[in-house]
Amino acid sequence: MHHSAPILIIHQGALGDLILSLPALYSLRLFDEGIPWTVAGNPETLSLLHNRFYAQEIVSIHQKEWAWLFQEENAIPEPFRNYLSSFQKAYLFSTNQPEVMIRGLKQAGLEKVFWIPSLPDVRKKVPLQTRQREILESENIPWITAGKYIFPARGDLEEARKYLSRPLKVKGGQSIWAIHPGSGSSHKNWPLERFLETAEKLRGRNQVLPIFLLGPVEQEPGEISNSVIQGRGFPIIQELPLPLMAGVLSHCSGYLGNDSGVSHLAAAVGIPTVVLFGPTDPSFWSPRGSAVRILSPDRSCAPCTREIMQNCPTKECLASLTVPQVLEVLQSFSP
Repeated sequence: MHHSAPILIIHQGALGDLILSLPALYSLRLFDEGIPWTVAGNPETLSLLHNRFYAQEIVSIHQKEWAWLFQEENAIPEPFRNYLSSFQKAYLFSTNQPEVMIRGLKQAGLEKVFWIPSLPDVRKKVPLQTRQREILESENIPWITAGKYIFPARGDLEEARKYLSRPLKVKGGQSIWAIHPGSGSSHKNWPLERFLETAEKLRGRNQVLPIFLLGPVEQEPGEISNSVIQGRGFPIIQELPLPLMAGVLSHCSGYLGNDSGVSHLAAAVGIPTVVLFGPTDPSFWSPRGSAVRILSPDRSCAPCTREIMQNCPTKECLASLTVPQVLEVLQSFSP
């Protein structure tokens, strides 16, 4: 097969999982410089990569033909087999080594299929980047670190600038700090009132404008109230497409949030990022980057297991983090 034939990457993870793997994807992209990439997975999440440094094409792995790769028999129809055989090799990111999928890809004609873990080995206490780096370097692929791993397109940045200046009426010269008070689980959330108190302290500083980012999870009843945030006079950004969200974050001076996918996104665009951890373990799940600060409680109960987290009545670990502590960390970035 010609060396310029495209390369297939499969990554089915959610936002935070994808961004945790970006250092590996970044290293692979530089190693495969000039060779087209097709990335299969969740199109909404992969939109961050499409024509933005990484992928020339993204495809939904939920299309019916991809189901053949998950079946033991691997009786792949000829049209899909021909499509797969057009790739010179494949990188598979998944929790465990997918023997069935690897066998199916090789039967379709791909001689080189590489498995790369997509999550840390918590049981053996091995961080994800350590696992991925060992695999890449075993294939003589250099591991390359960078100050940022998400690269919004020029159109993303321009649309974000217009969005900030018109609907949100951000004035020139204002320093924007993005605050995301939610996450995929309310058990990982610092109290909303403390986010609001922190935002008010930031707003009291010269030319600092805190804005709140909210997604679908935060809109669920009993989670986070828009009216409470708006009642305190803070702008709200809701449910933006991920490329536009990355563009908005790129215009911010900094970010504050919980252990969430949005926190990983903020770190990946390279802005100063402060992330609050409670029941989850930052040694495995924290965003990476030189501009990232992690604040976690000094409590014997934290971090804990998922079962304990979901049944904890007090969230003592997160409750122990105070506004002055958070402001002190934010001050290290001189907002």
